[in-house]
Amino acid sequence: MQTFFRLFWILLLLLSLVWVAGGALVASGAVDDGGAASSLREDIIIFTDGLNVSPELPPSLLFVITGLPLALLSLFFAWRNHRRLTLRAEAQKQTRSEGSPSERRGTVFITALSLIFALLLWNARGIDALLAQGAPASDSFSLTAVTYPVRLFVTFVHEAGHALAALLTGGQVQSFTVSPDGSGYAITAGGNISLILPAGYLGAALFGALLFLLSSRAPSMTRALSLLLGIGFIALTLLFARPDASGNITALVVGVGYGLALAILGWAAPQAIIVFLLNTLAVLTGLNAVFDLVHLVSNADIGNAGVLNDAAAFSQNVAPLLPPSVVALLWAAIAVGMMGVAMYFGLLKPAQSELT
Repeated sequence: MQTFFRLFWILLLLLSLVWVAGGALVASGAVDDGGAASSLREDIIIFTDGLNVSPELPPSLLFVITGLPLALLSLFFAWRNHRRLTLRAEAQKQTRSEGSPSERRGTVFITALSLIFALLLWNARGIDALLAQGAPASDSFSLTAVTYPVRLFVTFVHEAGHALAALLTGGQVQSFTVSPDGSGYAITAGGNISLILPAGYLGAALFGALLFLLSSRAPSMTRALSLLLGIGFIALTLLFARPDASGNITALVVGVGYGLALAILGWAAPQAIIVFLLNTLAVLTGLNAVFDLVHLVSNADIGNAGVLNDAAAFSQNVAPLLPPSVVALLWAAIAVGMMGVAMYFGLLKPAQSELT
């Protein structure tokens, strides 16, 4: 019976996600073939007008509002049935508390291992150069191929930071994009610009710092954390991510791809694997955010395709007495501080307590 209900909730979850994803994409105009999709979008707009929905509320948001709660409910019950099915196997193992010294030592070890792995990936270019010495180009494995998706992930988090800051300060988000070269662009209206502009770089650094801290200090929460992050990334993608000026759907691929990966990771992977991968992703995100800010210090006046970068825009619109390079330097210092605090409380302090 429990197996039947688990399948039922999984099916309901899939139908809810199809409702949210398909409805949001059609209603937002991202799928516009001039035929059935366009006709369906017109019907959706007419239907929402008949409901007297506020014109400020995009039709795509209605699908998220109606489908996401059902998806979350289905996910909860499917997870609960999954847990019940594994209780017997877990009961056969030796009972141990989550706060036991052995588990704490294991978490510290996994955290340290993820940090080392992230640093190896961070130095991918140098490692690739060493591996390529004396080997044919076709036979050499490139670590930069592994870090490239992380580069796109950081850009997605950067642009999502702008979007969330706009929403939290009373503004609106029209869209944000991610391009294959790792650049991105967010279009917002209203809100507090003094918070929206720093929210890209500092938002990515804060995301990496908090993810590392939570994964290291609360490993029992990582399963739920991974699931929530996955659902959040998919929701942000369907609501606001759009193709870039060249028509590349990189933002959609990155958002939905990472969202599904995080959700599956939280659903099925062992806790140790979740802690390791979340910590690795957190360190790489934080390091990339800090590196971007350090690069911005020496290139603070350079924009992309005629558009001012965040530091230059902040200097021009918020703090005209501060040169863009000074703004970038202040942001870099804040980002380094956040990552330093996360490293200390997430790894160094727990390691010290275990060694003493």
